[in-house]
Amino acid sequence: MDLVTYHFVDRHAPQNSTVGKPRNGILESPMKHLILASGSSRTVGEERVLQLARWMGAPTKTIALDAESALTLEVLAKVDGQHDCLAMSADTLALAHRASPRCLEKVVQEHHTEMLIFGWSDPTRHGQVLSWLTGGAIRGVSAPAGGQNVLDLPFGGRDFSRQLAGLSFSSEGNRSVPTFEAAFDGAATGAVVLANRQPVFLRLAPASGEIFLLAGSEVPDVDEALSPGNGIEAYYDQLIPFLIFLRHSFGEKCWHGPPSTARIIIDDPLLTERYGFLDYRALLSSMQRARYGTSIAFIPWNYRRTSSRTASSLFQQRPDLSICVHGCDHTNKEFAIADRALLEWKAGLALERMERHQTRTGLPFERVMVFPQGRFSSDAMLALRTADYLAAVNSTCFPTDETGGRLRIGDFLRPAITRFHGFPIFHRWYPRRLVDCAFDMFLGKPALLVEHAQDFRDGCGHLEEFVIGLRKLEPTVAWPTLSSQLMRSCIMRSVSPDTVEVQFFTKRFHVENVDEERRRFRLTKYEPDASVVRAVLVDGVSVPFGANHSSVEVELEADPGQARDIEIVDQPRPPRRRQRMGLMYSIGVLGRRSLSEFRDNSLARHPRLLGAATRVARRLKVTGDRHGR
Repeated sequence: MDLVTYHFVDRHAPQNSTVGKPRNGILESPMKHLILASGSSRTVGEERVLQLARWMGAPTKTIALDAESALTLEVLAKVDGQHDCLAMSADTLALAHRASPRCLEKVVQEHHTEMLIFGWSDPTRHGQVLSWLTGGAIRGVSAPAGGQNVLDLPFGGRDFSRQLAGLSFSSEGNRSVPTFEAAFDGAATGAVVLANRQPVFLRLAPASGEIFLLAGSEVPDVDEALSPGNGIEAYYDQLIPFLIFLRHSFGEKCWHGPPSTARIIIDDPLLTERYGFLDYRALLSSMQRARYGTSIAFIPWNYRRTSSRTASSLFQQRPDLSICVHGCDHTNKEFAIADRALLEWKAGLALERMERHQTRTGLPFERVMVFPQGRFSSDAMLALRTADYLAAVNSTCFPTDETGGRLRIGDFLRPAITRFHGFPIFHRWYPRRLVDCAFDMFLGKPALLVEHAQDFRDGCGHLEEFVIGLRKLEPTVAWPTLSSQLMRSCIMRSVSPDTVEVQFFTKRFHVENVDEERRRFRLTKYEPDASVVRAVLVDGVSVPFGANHSSVEVELEADPGQARDIEIVDQPRPPRRRQRMGLMYSIGVLGRRSLSEFRDNSLARHPRLLGAATRVARRLKVTGDRHGR
């Protein structure tokens, strides 16, 4: 008889971890792992499960089972179910069941707190073992049906699906989805996700723990490239069940974010009592009534046009209303070019104008860029970093070039994308579907929304309704200023009783110890070229830091309730050269801004005229429309 073959792999555990080592004379509990059981060679789907778990911060191990020997089940029986969770495909479960049903039954009933069995897709291969596993409550798997699928996350599964509970959405691409067949009414009461009203992701609760069953053979690939026409939302149906399982099983030991925050960003308007359909007094009343916060993406070219009297009467003393930067002149494809010198000059000039606006009106601004028309090049990100912006917020995170490489699914499972010169860009959504904001909050991202003046044609009612929906998903959602929430945006995980690992994204970062005991923080920021970093300041004092080819790292400690401020200081760069754009350029900017305001204030009230004018502008290729204006 062949000997049992098995191995453990843990390449992604945090380095220098104190977990499992004596601390103050006490042996700490071992780190929790996701253990993947497979056949002698792992399938593509099994490899993707491991990749996703590691990307989300869950350490992994693997067990290879020998299909020829019943003794392979003894390997599973020895896994520490108090500290590990087990994942396997339906094919692997069927293999184990054929080898030794009794031993497998012992494993299922006695040894694992959480189990995930995924890949239920074949009624013939999987029906018998599924019926055995569920005691006949689920009799099999239905063949996948074609056409669009409607996914529901019942509110009863809120303990697992969190902000996603109670939502529905349509899957993209008409993917076929098999579902479970319940043997009697009520057998699928543990459904966490439904497809076309049939269970596709189930939770069972035997005496020993929890078993999650996931139908379907598609496992998302965190390295799959995306595009503006094929974004992360096309993979919600594949990602959500795995993310729910990982968050539930690992809790604070896998990557998670700070408490949920949100913000409305309104592009383009002047700071007058009324701009187009946007009535500021009505907006401020709505914000107070529905308790939400707004940022105005202000075009710096307009810096001379805000009345000091209007600024003081409407906008001052309103912490729930702030101003950020929207381009510079707001010309067509202004930040989508590859001229680094011109981009740096534009980025710097925009800040100079905003500072003059602040001096004139007394209105502070936030060093956050929203790109005109949503267009930007990867070089524009370097220009913003050089000019010392905090971040960019945009309706798309895809640059007009691919100098930094194509964005992947994994990039969008982080609060911000920092692939382009280490500078963060945060994604925002139009307030159309709650599921997009819920997905972001589930991952620990800020829920950022975009509107334009034309969206207030019928007042603020639609926005209030969306805000109410957000609050139902996450009753504790807060609405701090844009800078405040971006500077706190991070992912974190607990790696020992006194140590927390944190990945942050902005050059200025605010971390707070919300626990009741002193904590050590290991802070990391992705930096594709760490040589540009000159120093790291903690509370204004330079501290030692580590740097490698892809990150900057610093460690600090904080007492209960203590907040620490971190700043990444870049190497000095040569002063930017002044650019001369010429008289015709200035006339063109004036004409564009005048026509845009005529559109928003006059044409917008006559839809037919506006439609005709828009069609003409598009034929002349002067709009630059993409994901914003």
